[in-house]
Amino acid sequence: MSATLKRFILSVKVFLKKYFYYDSELTKDLFFILRKLNLEKPIFIDVGAYKGLWISRYLKKIPKIKAYLLEPHKPSFIQLKKKFRTFKNVSIFQYGLSDISGIKDVNVNSQTYTNSFLDLDPEASKSWKSTKFEHLYKESVQIYSLEDFVKNNNIKKINVLKLDVQGLEFKVLEGSKKLFKKGFIDVLVLEMIVAPTYKNQSKISDIFQLLENNDYKLYGIYDIEKKPRREKIQQFDVIFYNSELNL
Repeated sequence: MSATLKRFILSVKVFLKKYFYYDSELTKDLFFILRKLNLEKPIFIDVGAYKGLWISRYLKKIPKIKAYLLEPHKPSFIQLKKKFRTFKNVSIFQYGLSDISGIKDVNVNSQTYTNSFLDLDPEASKSWKSTKFEHLYKESVQIYSLEDFVKNNNIKKINVLKLDVQGLEFKVLEGSKKLFKKGFIDVLVLEMIVAPTYKNQSKISDIFQLLENNDYKLYGIYDIEKKPRREKIQQFDVIFYNSELNL
């Protein structure tokens, strides 16, 4: 198999994973958890909603869902507004999340799904040989801690918190500690980046320790990404849940 064909196949796999989430094992497990919790009107917060394809899967199967979508990149935010313009149960914000509230620059990259509040690591291109990493420009956007966002929008509960924040996971979770202690969040879905991709990206060990310290347990690990197959792990997804839930 030629190198060009291998790169094409890898890019197709990344595209399918990033944009369709066609009943992957993670999706199946999350639906199972929601059924077990018997939630008719679950509240989702999707941070890093991008083009809305992840949340669309759940909106189709759970029509009474209430979804809050956060996307800092303006073109993606506009696309979300158009996509969900007829959905009264979907609220969309051009915000980012971190550990504090304020104004922060988001780095817009050539592959927009890699946009991040963190600068690219010099090793990013080596870590992701099939993905072109190139910084284009910066946008200044409003950021909030999750605690402030919940308070400002009078949100009383979060059943599912999904974070696709490109290396900023730990800071977002740091800004959620009071909510953890109240048992405010039932389930977390996170993308965890292992390979050097962003400067000062979150450490997996720090994320796991923070969640463990706040009585959240690991439910499952999914979509382990390695390219080529026998090389070092690049990223994976996880589900954590509040230990007080009857799962």
